[in-house]
Amino acid sequence: MTAARHTTSSGVSYRRRGAGRPIVFLHGWCLNGALWTYEEDLLAADHDVITPDLPGFGRSDGVAGPYDMDAYVAALLELLEETGVRDAVLVGFAFGADVALSAAVRDDTRLAGLVLAGITSGAQFPADRMVRSMRRDWPDFARRSAQVLCRPPQSEATRDWVERMFSGSQLHVGTEVAELLGTFEPSPLASQLALPALFVHGANDDVSSPDLSRVCSEAAPQGQLAVLEDCGHLLVLDQRSAFHDAVASFLADLPALPDSPRSN
Repeated sequence: MTAARHTTSSGVSYRRRGAGRPIVFLHGWCLNGALWTYEEDLLAADHDVITPDLPGFGRSDGVAGPYDMDAYVAALLELLEETGVRDAVLVGFAFGADVALSAAVRDDTRLAGLVLAGITSGAQFPADRMVRSMRRDWPDFARRSAQVLCRPPQSEATRDWVERMFSGSQLHVGTEVAELLGTFEPSPLASQLALPALFVHGANDDVSSPDLSRVCSEAAPQGQLAVLEDCGHLLVLDQRSAFHDAVASFLADLPALPDSPRSN
């Protein structure tokens, strides 16, 4: 089943594939929708899978800024409206989880739940140091970021793949979003959620502490927590099977769709 590529009115590029409950995948900072290759493949058999490149990244690199949270939330809500989805589940990693959480608090009328993986906190993100390092040597920063993300060790090919995602991002977009990450705090937003939300974290995450997901899951009225053992920050790749099992279990517990699934 081939994914069709589309573009929203504001220029956000996204892939769409499959039929059933809509799942919208949101990638992390300086990455793109390709991050979700494995999980997308597993879920597309019985879900309507929508995978955008967030504004400024991947094939959406022509979408103009500012790259602030209001703009990212607006772009996501526009995507949900233009695709016509209902009872969708947002699955976000790191920065993508931050965007998903912020959008759900703003407007959850088209949503049924959230899976927030490796969510971040400005208190743990050294934005000023990161921005200085990015501006000093962007290709080297991309290389080192791929090495940090790929713990426990991935194959050399996977590290190169992640590095290409990073280095393919524009420096000014990366720095602007880094500054945004330096101010974002999820727990106050989690307390405002009116939807089921699964917070997933790697037990060995040295980028964002698993305690953050624990606090958020306790703050969210319908919060759940899954901590993946032997797993670092990039849990989408580190523990692909365990991550998929957590997502699939969450999806299975949601009420059935009221309407017939989308068909291609």
